[in-house]
Amino acid sequence: MRQPWLQSPDTTPTAGDDFSPRSATRPVGAVALTLGLVLLLLAMGRSAEIVEAAYGLPLVPGTEGLIAIAEGWDGWMAAIGVKDLVGWLREVLAAGRS
Repeated sequence: MRQPWLQSPDTTPTAGDDFSPRSATRPVGAVALTLGLVLLLLAMGRSAEIVEAAYGLPLVPGTEGLIAIAEGWDGWMAAIGVKDLVGWLREVLAAGRS
C-alpha cells in the first residue's frame, strides 16, 4: 500500500525533500567522510580535554595505553600549532562575550 502523502515516481521533485523516490539523497560514503572530518576537527580542538578525560579513567587494563595515545595526540596538536590557535580563538570569543 502506497502512502497517500508520497508523490508518484514520475513526479518532478520540487525544492527540498518532497519524499518522492526521485528526491535528492546523499551517498553513505560522502556522509561518512563528512562525519569523519567533523570528528577529526573536534578531536583537534579538544585535545587538552581529551587528555584530562583520559587521566580520569579508572585503572583497568588498557588505561595506560589510552593515556599515552591522548598525550601523544595532545603533543602533536601542540607541535603543529592547533593548541595555540584554539587558545587564541577562545580568548577572542571570551573577549566578545564581556
